[in-house]
Amino acid sequence: MDDAQTLKRQPPLASGLLIAAAVLAAGIALASCSAAEPQASPTDLEIVVRNDGATVSGEYRLRCQGEQVGAGSTLPTAEAACALLASNPAVLSPAANQNRICTEIYGGPDTAQITGTLAGRSVSVSFDRHNGCAIDDWAAAAPLLGDGALNSN
Repeated sequence: MDDAQTLKRQPPLASGLLIAAAVLAAGIALASCSAAEPQASPTDLEIVVRNDGATVSGEYRLRCQGEQVGAGSTLPTAEAACALLASNPAVLSPAANQNRICTEIYGGPDTAQITGTLAGRSVSVSFDRHNGCAIDDWAAAAPLLGDGALNSN
């Protein structure tokens, strides 16, 4: 037998051990990758809506883990609200775009205050309907405002 034939031919046990070792290494690598994926931080918000701007019309708690509604949520539109926050957390940053041109249309005295944590970050944001941009922000956040948002439209 020459050297080329010796290299090509390995005993079945050695080949099996090499395959088993490769499969084991791949399994460990995959397990460590999935364990390293960060878990979504929980969202826990308190929401107060005042349809007349003064009297509390609705007071809610929203708890989410990603898109899933958490125990203790009292918001009637919790499923839609958790889905909204998972897909568009910027909805709780309506003042981020200061360069908007807004119509001077008054939408009503409605106000809402949302405080708490969004995916582990502190948030405190107010909504009202004093002009066209604020009305748009209110509409975008409507699932977070529960029945109060529905009663004011």
